[in-house]
Amino acid sequence: MFRSARALIAGLCISGVVGAMLLVAGAGAGRANESRIATVDVIEILQEMLRTETYESPREQMRLASEQELKTLETDIRRLQGELQLIPPEERARGQLMYNELQQKQNQYRQLADQRVREFQALSGEQAAGAYRQIYETAVALGTEAGYTHVLVTQAGAVLDEKETIAMVTQGILARPALLYPKADDLTDRVREKLGYQVPPDEPAQSEPEEGQPGQAEPGNAGEGGPGGEGG
Repeated sequence: MFRSARALIAGLCISGVVGAMLLVAGAGAGRANESRIATVDVIEILQEMLRTETYESPREQMRLASEQELKTLETDIRRLQGELQLIPPEERARGQLMYNELQQKQNQYRQLADQRVREFQALSGEQAAGAYRQIYETAVALGTEAGYTHVLVTQAGAVLDEKETIAMVTQGILARPALLYPKADDLTDRVREKLGYQVPPDEPAQSEPEEGQPGQAEPGNAGEGGPGGEGG
């Protein structure tokens, strides 16, 4: 099934936002006489926005539809697997036909699952890009209004949430280009307020079978040894 919004954000969306390290707020042509730098935790706001009903609902609808499609195919596969095991050796021709049908269903399942994953990833990426544009425009407008020449995208603190691999640690470091800055110059709360979304409560941790995949693990391949349940 689908990863939760947090995993989606981390896997599909956040890495793209981390690359946009600087928002230039109303700099115009030429060099400013005096630089004033503000900060915004874009990643935190993006994570929050993608957990709201506006973004979560379409993903959930896609997940449920994908689950239903795959469940129907899985039921057919289980039925064929069971019937194939009961085919006596003397009905090998009928068993071969049933075995061929089983293979077709299994291939159809894999193809459909892959297609639904791509569609879900495309939807998640489109949502993240749209949400980021709103954050960008809001941060630039607020920064310009407050007289800032630059708005830096950064997260706060040295504690990294994800540290299972060097890549995750590196990504966490890159998300914190500003190590020291006045709290008064952080616009995160103002951007959040201006966007006007309601922060949903944290979701309880859940175990999920497949990263980013809208469907259950592929059904077992019983019967692949050949018709009649025997190899060869």
